[in-house]
Amino acid sequence: MTSSIEETTIITPEDELAAHILIQLSRDSWNRPREEDAIADEAEVPPTLVLQQVSEAPKQPSKRSKCNEIQSKKIRKQPRKRKRVAEEDDSEALTTKKSDNSEETLMLMHEWNQAELDPLEIFPGVAEQFSEPIKKQLTKSDVEDNQSRLMLGMLKVQQRMLPLLEASEDPYEEDGIDVKVYGPNGVVQKMKFKIWNNKTPVLTTGWKEFVAKCGLKMHCDFIAVWMFRHMRTRKICFAIGCSRFPSIQKPLSTRIVREVFSNQN
Repeated sequence: MTSSIEETTIITPEDELAAHILIQLSRDSWNRPREEDAIADEAEVPPTLVLQQVSEAPKQPSKRSKCNEIQSKKIRKQPRKRKRVAEEDDSEALTTKKSDNSEETLMLMHEWNQAELDPLEIFPGVAEQFSEPIKKQLTKSDVEDNQSRLMLGMLKVQQRMLPLLEASEDPYEEDGIDVKVYGPNGVVQKMKFKIWNNKTPVLTTGWKEFVAKCGLKMHCDFIAVWMFRHMRTRKICFAIGCSRFPSIQKPLSTRIVREVFSNQN
């Protein structure tokens, strides 16, 4: 007779409670993030945010960078200054090249300007008294055909010539004063004496013919101009004496004009 033993498993309430606790612990462990991952996540910062923070951070230049910046500005300015100085030197050299600045010319002008010219000998029998002369080098504009006028310095005209005029003789008027101009070799030419724009005294209306008759040339011819009142007619007249220096073929330099004609305007 065969006997079978039936094995029976009995689950008590304590076993069920223990099993429930184990399952819950397993679920909590599965869902809880690892501490290392949490630390890594907390430490990680988006790259764009880092770049934004760096770009927005105020830059504090160092003393060395400021010095370098100032020095760089100075270096950039220096070539401009050198260029400006070079341009001035070139301009001065060009002016000197176009004018006569030689020591020989300076000596000639000193001798001519200091020479005592006597208009009573040059123009005898026309006047008893002459004004002090105004001396000048004839320029291109003085002898050009389209100009037809001789310009004189205003200050010297006021000082040396206007005091000889009477109240009825007014060069400031539009028509000016009718005058006779006596020149070299007995040349006599009718002209007008005017003061343009209240500042520029000129001999005009006949000056062009006077230049042709006397053969006056620019640069090499230097003139002395006197005003006088004619002995017989009592009219205002001018006398012009001329000296020629063939070696002078350019305008006088500013240096020579200042040294020789410092009292001329």
